[in-house]
Amino acid sequence: MADEETTPDSSDLDDKIRAIAEADVLVVGFDCLAERLLIDARRNDSAGPYVRVVQPVRNPQERLRQLRDLRPGFNDPESFVFFPGVVRVRRFIDEGHFDRILERCEGDPRAIEDCQKALDELLALDVEDLRQALVGGDRYHTKYERGGE
Repeated sequence: MADEETTPDSSDLDDKIRAIAEADVLVVGFDCLAERLLIDARRNDSAGPYVRVVQPVRNPQERLRQLRDLRPGFNDPESFVFFPGVVRVRRFIDEGHFDRILERCEGDPRAIEDCQKALDELLALDVEDLRQALVGGDRYHTKYERGGE
């Protein structure tokens, strides 16, 4: 029997799958990282989907201003979804979400390359976060120090 705490709610999973498939702009936030994965799946005659690792912003309006700067040939998106609280990058991949993002970029080699670069960057950030959790670092500190022996 599956542990309820580790099994995603099926309606939550359906919502994620639908948002990845349909949202103009999707931002994924990872619990362990400050950085976000930004996917702007819109296309026009001169530009394809846009996928990057970006820094967090204070509010949705700031993200829209950022999108206007990054994508000047596009109007504001009709649909904008933020996924907060994705536990780890590897889990996001293992659940098939990254493959769905790649499907949204299908037919655009540059967007596919951008996806791979973003994934590589997120995985490196995730590994560094795990390393710091194990040995201590900027984000993690041991509660108890080992006494001198």
